[in-house]
Amino acid sequence: MTVNIHDFIGTKTGLLGMTRMGKSNTAKIIIARTFVVSERRRSNGEGPIGQLIFDPQGEYANPNTQDGTEIAAIGEKHVRIFKFGADGTQPHVRPLGINFFDPEQAGAVQGLIADKLRSDGSAGYINDFAVTRFTDVQGNFSETTRAQRGRLILYASLIRAGFTLPKYNAGTTYPFSVLIGMREPLRKAVEQKKNKKFFTPAGKTTVSVKGGDIRDVVDAIIELRKDGDTEAENFCDDVRWTSTEPIYTGQTGQSGNVRGWRNLLDLKDFHNEATQADPAEEIYDELTKGRVVIVDLHVGSPPIVKTLSENITRRLLAKQTTVFTSGDVPPSIQVMLEEAHNLFSSDKYKDDADVWVKLAKEAAKLNIGMTYATQEVSGVAHQVKANTANWVVAHLNNTKELQELSKFYDFGAFAPAILSSEDRGYVRLKTLSSPYIVPVQIDKYDIDLVNEARAAAGDSPLAPKN
Repeated sequence: MTVNIHDFIGTKTGLLGMTRMGKSNTAKIIIARTFVVSERRRSNGEGPIGQLIFDPQGEYANPNTQDGTEIAAIGEKHVRIFKFGADGTQPHVRPLGINFFDPEQAGAVQGLIADKLRSDGSAGYINDFAVTRFTDVQGNFSETTRAQRGRLILYASLIRAGFTLPKYNAGTTYPFSVLIGMREPLRKAVEQKKNKKFFTPAGKTTVSVKGGDIRDVVDAIIELRKDGDTEAENFCDDVRWTSTEPIYTGQTGQSGNVRGWRNLLDLKDFHNEATQADPAEEIYDELTKGRVVIVDLHVGSPPIVKTLSENITRRLLAKQTTVFTSGDVPPSIQVMLEEAHNLFSSDKYKDDADVWVKLAKEAAKLNIGMTYATQEVSGVAHQVKANTANWVVAHLNNTKELQELSKFYDFGAFAPAILSSEDRGYVRLKTLSSPYIVPVQIDKYDIDLVNEARAAAGDSPLAPKN
């Protein structure tokens, strides 16, 4: 039988079944067929469909023995892969990380650090750090100056935590340095305190500081302020500095010691000086162009993978919400998620601030379709399943999961067969436009489907692999 791929676009789809029963193969078919629809839309002058795939095992970005090919084979023009360790030499393979020392990426850095600081509780400095601004404000000299000072002590905190300084300023061949608005009396006091020249004039009241001197300059300013130096006190009186100093020193004036910079240790794997922009921003831009974006997470540590995935999804929701609230129709985007029972559990579904819960609740109105895969039907919140339009159910090996599944449509009638049938790719299928549950053998994702997708984009076919 044939299936209407339009049923899967802009709706929720559940891929349910035991491991190795063909969930990923089905996901690849949905992705490739959706790409064909997207390219046909593009050729008709309509908006294309972007697809975001979180790939925890690397099976969408890389070929495997099961399929012999991969989603990325659709073509470098149409697929973008974001992965740890990418150096930017391949245009379609982008670095998955952030240059923590790039002023343009300061907002993303701030967000990641704020998330990590939650382990220190709800101290006032954490809340202040999370809501202030560390990026320059074009046309506002005062705000830009304060942002520069905040970044100075933020960079000092990163250096203390062992982050490697870039060799050059982002996008240039100039040795890495930071710009700071600092009055001459304080500059002289800092240099006298450390008995060293630190500052190179870069404007009327702006100077540059070499990366290797950042900590010495920050230490001198803190010491001078503690000694009662008025210039140092004025320099440090902004929330950007006061909220970041406990991170650098590991101390607060009110509650004593905190983990401070030690919270940053787990974030070092995020740092990649080859990254020219926040990957979450770059990913969203690629999605709006109708590309398939694979976030290859198979080499990342679990805490990093979790934080990065949430950051990308949070940015996606924010961007789509901005378009939606402006009165326009957000671009069509599909999201593919594995291990959904870890993302949409009943306990988590009570937390409206959780990014995955927000995605599940707000996807439809934001023009986001979602495909989720899990082997634990009971682990996914009832509200998510109740709003699932398409059900692809492979073999399940226990009655608990079947009892949960039997609450929806007439899957209860198929429970004995689902329990006993262990054929890979053999599923019970219920789609949006069909009133019936139908037993179906899912095709294997292969080079023919890749070439069908390439043909829709006007590209030449690939030769079969031997």
